[in-house]
Amino acid sequence: MSNNEKREKLAINFNELAEASLTQGKLDEAYAACLKTANSKQELASACKNIGDILQAKGDIEVAISYYNKAIKILPDFAEVHANLGSMYAKQQDWEKAIFYYQKAIYIKPDLVGVYRNLAKVWQYIDQEELATECTYQTLILEPESATAKEHLNLGNKLLELDQIEAAINCYRQAIKLQPNLSYSYQKLGEVLTQKGELESALVVLERAIKLTPKNPRCYYLLGEVLQEKKEYDLAIFAYGNGIKLKPENHLFHKKLGDVFQKKGELKEAIACYQQATEINPNFFWGYYNLGNIYMKQQRWDEGIYAYRKATIINPNFSGAYYNLADAFLHNSQKEEAITAYLEAVRLRPEHSWFSRHSVLWKYLLESRLEEVLNLYQNATQKEPNSILCHLNLGEIFTEKGNIKEAIFSYQKACYNKTLKLNPAFVENYGNFHHLGHPNFIIIGSQKSGTTSLENYISQHPQVLPAIKKETHFWSGKFHRGIDWYLAHFPPIPKSKNFITGEATPNYLVTDEVPERIYSLLPSIKLLVILRNPVDRAFSQYHHWQRLNWEDRSFEVAINQELEILKTTPKQPQGDRKYWQLSGNYIGRGVYIEFMQKWMAVFPREQFLILRGEDLYERSDDTMKQVFNFLGLPEYKLAKYKKLNSGSYAPISDLLRQRLSEYFQLHNQRLEEYLEMKFNW
Repeated sequence: MSNNEKREKLAINFNELAEASLTQGKLDEAYAACLKTANSKQELASACKNIGDILQAKGDIEVAISYYNKAIKILPDFAEVHANLGSMYAKQQDWEKAIFYYQKAIYIKPDLVGVYRNLAKVWQYIDQEELATECTYQTLILEPESATAKEHLNLGNKLLELDQIEAAINCYRQAIKLQPNLSYSYQKLGEVLTQKGELESALVVLERAIKLTPKNPRCYYLLGEVLQEKKEYDLAIFAYGNGIKLKPENHLFHKKLGDVFQKKGELKEAIACYQQATEINPNFFWGYYNLGNIYMKQQRWDEGIYAYRKATIINPNFSGAYYNLADAFLHNSQKEEAITAYLEAVRLRPEHSWFSRHSVLWKYLLESRLEEVLNLYQNATQKEPNSILCHLNLGEIFTEKGNIKEAIFSYQKACYNKTLKLNPAFVENYGNFHHLGHPNFIIIGSQKSGTTSLENYISQHPQVLPAIKKETHFWSGKFHRGIDWYLAHFPPIPKSKNFITGEATPNYLVTDEVPERIYSLLPSIKLLVILRNPVDRAFSQYHHWQRLNWEDRSFEVAINQELEILKTTPKQPQGDRKYWQLSGNYIGRGVYIEFMQKWMAVFPREQFLILRGEDLYERSDDTMKQVFNFLGLPEYKLAKYKKLNSGSYAPISDLLRQRLSEYFQLHNQRLEEYLEMKFNW
């Protein structure tokens, strides 16, 4: 045996002797053994730690710390020494140092359960509940069997409060594993899974909770939410009904049941539920608010006004109630009351696109209270200089006043704020927002075919800087404002930089004068057209118009009236000028061939990208790859393709679908032949 091997063996023996003596409480013997071990370089760090442990046990804290520091100097990644230092400083209530050494120990050795446990106590002692919860969670992850099901459940609740969803789910699952018959764990897990949108899993868990505790009304409430989200409305009604049987005095059950009936179109039953909710709780805002919404659908304006007024009394700070109240007044021919209510909605929420949400009310407001609303937004932009929509709204107000120069300045400020928010590096490196922008593309249509989603998907590309709003309507209705007014809506991009910008105004497709106007000023612009099955497009537009309270007729009546009118213009299947002066134009907008011919008589085919609306959602990755390639952008895959601006309504009747399909059939064939594309409608 070599001398080195002898020294190593001797050191190991001395270490074992020291540890044994320390365990037996023989501090002096342990101390002496460690001193002998310290002569060995190989075991010097461990020896210093052992001496520190002995001195700490004897109460010689300062000397113990010095030996721990020696151990760290020799072996900086000695996690157990950092942990011991943390514990010593914690005893001294030197929290800053205790936290530092505990965190250092965890960084070096992430599986030190005791350190997480001790650090959690420190965080709790200094009222850092969130950090204490995180450490406790790590403890249970490392040693899940060390806690009871109730402890896992309580920790899950704390994590849920901190919005740490996945961690909470893990705790609830562990609680179920440890105690499979604990109903509350299933209930909480079901609640979180519902929030995450994992409906099938939530359904299984909640059904198990109900089986364990069939008289728990909360479980029926959660089950109803899942079923409602799954559009299984009859089952949702059954679930909420069971909850009401168990707890009839809970107004929320009645409200949720009313929501389901409303989605089913059973408005009489929905009204009864909302009225019951308000009888139970006379200060229930959402009961009156939803009653107002139904009365508006039924054109019961006076009752709608009453319900919305009650809602504003209960919650005077909710802008949406004033907005809907204004709409009810407008339908009831109470123009001044409508303007006053609308102004209150704007005052409560200036950071909102009021100019686009209800153009009629906005127009009336600017006509009658222009200076008042101007002062409101000038004050709002001073209070919120980084706001996007406040500056944009101010630009709309200056536009209405005819002060185009001030409008342009406000648009540029909104554009600067939006670009700064989306891409601060671009603003820092290239942004000169004293210049005007220049669009590279325009989505020209068609309406209710996916233009909102398409514009949103394009805007998510890292080399796209979007306009300050989706629809400018410049080429169709605001051309007289001047090209500078229009260009102020876009961020200025240096020609040498590989960024683009653009807008989407879907009514451009069907407006006669737009192609020539755009070509006269932007002859090289890239044009995107997205076309949807015209039957589905018409039905979607109808329901959109209904939501805006622009349509009072049934869909069947509206379509029958349009078909009768269109019979008189066989050479204009999209309708003549008289037809387009009427409300809706549900059919005419879907005769795409008539509009595409006009556009392609002005612009060359290569400047168009024509997409199927169905492909945008069914083949999202492939469609957006095609879009980005057309726009000259590198390939980019979005994390999620969320369907925007879509409505929820009962399907179209088979008879009406057949009648519309027959009307569109010939024109769809003409479109396919003209574009040399298959749409398969």
